[in-house]
Amino acid sequence: MKKFLILLFIPLLLHSCGTASKVNRADQPWSYETESLGVGNDGTYAIRVWSYYRSAGMPVELAKKNAVHSVIFRGVPAGNGASAQPPLKSGELTPSETAFFEKFFQNEYQRFVNSVASGSVQVIQTGRKEYKIGYAVSVAKDNLRKYLEDNGMVKALSSGF
Repeated sequence: MKKFLILLFIPLLLHSCGTASKVNRADQPWSYETESLGVGNDGTYAIRVWSYYRSAGMPVELAKKNAVHSVIFRGVPAGNGASAQPPLKSGELTPSETAFFEKFFQNEYQRFVNSVASGSVQVIQTGRKEYKIGYAVSVAKDNLRKYLEDNGMVKALSSGF
């Protein structure tokens, strides 16, 4: 009887392991990668944002939102002659900060995107229903830092050490 049960469960176990679903990055919040496009104008970062999306027709607003999110929370990696830039905000968010940033990413973030290069879209299919879409975006980091300082989200650079 034991052999029968073991022989019954082995194929079931193998089947369940083989059909485990792959997590789709397009379904995860803030699923993007960034790369530096070099030194931007004074007070700006020129970056390429690679966002994961379920179709090739991703709205440009998502790329803008991801670019600003990267500058605030992840920083900008080094590349193309530009040095790495640390994030404007680090550490865990308090509940009031979380509420601020939820509201901020509804509309306010748009004020800090200077431009999205026309014709800069690159689309790579990474899965059956997943695309990696790249946009070249310019983010006004000095204005963004000033706005976050004025709202108490980051410490001013002149606040001392």
